[in-house]
Amino acid sequence: MVNNEDICPVTETLDLFNRKWILCIIMDLFDGKKHFSDFIEANPTLSNFTLSQTLKYMEEKDLVIKIKHENKRENTEYQLTEKSIKANKILYEMTTYALNELECSKLTDSKKEKLLKKYTTILDIK
Repeated sequence: MVNNEDICPVTETLDLFNRKWILCIIMDLFDGKKHFSDFIEANPTLSNFTLSQTLKYMEEKDLVIKIKHENKRENTEYQLTEKSIKANKILYEMTTYALNELECSKLTDSKKEKLLKKYTTILDIK
């Protein structure tokens, strides 16, 4: 049994988002993508198998809701849960960190500003 005082919030959060594609899929959902094919198109190096396994894991962890529709060409769609919507600030901070500290920091100020505005809108940051 773990003593509650020994729990590290950062470790616990990292454990939840421990698979490579989870945050990308959450970002895709924020950006309006909702079908399996949308995620594959947005992430060309993501295999069907890995996406399928990741979406199942995300359902189990209450990060997405799977909705099946009858009589639609793409009859399954995914939606963010409240739990994953609350990750918007994490994604925003990752964006600002990358724009300031990583390869993205080499972009022009104008491109950085444009990207930051895009993600501020997508992630509904106020």
